[in-house]
Amino acid sequence: MKHNYLFLLILTVVFAIVYVRIFDPKLDLNGDNARYIQLAKNISAGLGYNNESINGLTPEGHFPPGYPAFLSAFMSIGINNLIFFKVLNGILLFLSLALLFYLVRKITDNAVLAFTVSLLPLFCPQLLHFSTIVMSEMLFLFLSVMCLFALFRYTGSSRNFWKSPWFYFAVIAAGISYYVRATGYAVVFGLLLFFLFRKEWKQLLASLFGCILIIIPWMIRGRELGGNRYLREVLAVNIWRPEEGSISTVRDFLRKVGHNFDESIIKGTKEILFPFIPVDYNVMSGFLGVVGGLLILVVIFYGAWRLKPLRWAVIGYIVGTVGMVSIGTGGNGSRYIVPDAPVLFVCFYVGIYYMVKQFIVKKESPSFRSFPYAFLLIAMLMFPSVKTMGEMSKQPYPPAYQNFFMMAKEMQRQLPPRMVCCSRKPELFNYFADKMHAVNYKYTTDCDELLRDLIDKKVDFVILEQLGYSSTQRYLYPAIEANPELFPVVWHLPNPDTYLLRFDRQKAERKTGKPLKEEYYEQKEKEEKR
Repeated sequence: MKHNYLFLLILTVVFAIVYVRIFDPKLDLNGDNARYIQLAKNISAGLGYNNESINGLTPEGHFPPGYPAFLSAFMSIGINNLIFFKVLNGILLFLSLALLFYLVRKITDNAVLAFTVSLLPLFCPQLLHFSTIVMSEMLFLFLSVMCLFALFRYTGSSRNFWKSPWFYFAVIAAGISYYVRATGYAVVFGLLLFFLFRKEWKQLLASLFGCILIIIPWMIRGRELGGNRYLREVLAVNIWRPEEGSISTVRDFLRKVGHNFDESIIKGTKEILFPFIPVDYNVMSGFLGVVGGLLILVVIFYGAWRLKPLRWAVIGYIVGTVGMVSIGTGGNGSRYIVPDAPVLFVCFYVGIYYMVKQFIVKKESPSFRSFPYAFLLIAMLMFPSVKTMGEMSKQPYPPAYQNFFMMAKEMQRQLPPRMVCCSRKPELFNYFADKMHAVNYKYTTDCDELLRDLIDKKVDFVILEQLGYSSTQRYLYPAIEANPELFPVVWHLPNPDTYLLRFDRQKAERKTGKPLKEEYYEQKEKEEKR
């Protein structure tokens, strides 16, 4: 027992040291985090799960509401601070690791093994990155681990299942995980598989019914807003290039699945577990790369199998994740398996431990129980990545983003509210200019279609930046280059060149033959005078 508390103390100290070292107080540049914060503000302000636009409130149908609702609970009591939300995700990571330590110790009866597999994730740069930004991954991780914890406690209960609070905790955690990330289906699948292989038919039906009750309101809302977003992404050839259309043949679908499996599972798992090994996402894995990745998966599944009371819950969770990631959106590397990283670490190193025990040592001795200390050598190889991450966290925003944010702040200060600005990162723009409306441009190679979309969105200004996204060069810049008279320069910032352009909507209407109502211009003119 003393060893358990000592290990938890060491885990706490190491977490605190690493977290402080790599903590980045700046807003992350991915954009989704700013969107989560804005949605949480709207919920706490009583505006519902909606976005504010020039046309009023519009329902949000892209992001599940779980994480914004979680943030809004703190906003409703007056806590609206970026640093607080970042640290909150760090706390969720630590609690998840502490719960995994408890589960592995109880299941394997080896505190050293539990300690090492809980400690190693603290040196995973991808996991640490998402624990310091305002994103849903850490809440999803916590709910997933809470579901496993509740199922484990349920197995030790002698009560009828309807009298066990752990049964309800497991079902609620699984159901709510879907409201945090679409891959919550994997948690539900693991839950159902757990009861299926225990042949607990009543519990299986009750948990299925409970999860459906929790999930179905969001599914109904999604259908009313135009269908399932995830299904549209599954059927798209490339969501970042809509002109490529939808998947039309089984061959195209299998090609997409193969590409995503290679990118996120073969390479992504390798990057998560061994960040010191270079991974090239620009080329498909060769024969040896695929074999190596599959061997890692074999070890992971073997480790999950050795977690006997939870084996089917963990296997179902991993299989569900692999399936959803493989048919989903590509081009994200290991991002979509980051919430599963601690579970992958646990399963991989538990698998290594039992493979060595079964096929090499064959007899367990007191000294062999300390063998997992050897795993800490991997932490030494992982540490340079953490050190680099800490150095980068102290760097300022890249120059292109500094220009972009400066424009947003000055437009907020100098222009009347409710002006509409178009840019590649409207979420980041709105974070620094929340009195204005920010929109993205339409991803189309048809310049006239892009102009008509700007008219529909009642755009007043366009920012032509160099944030590094190919869509700006592919879609926005050609439309500006083909119609320079519609985009007079208002402000130019150098190094790199960043332009604030006024969109002459009246000329654009005449050019595209898409008129707007005259009263709109009268209202806009009054706002500008004010």
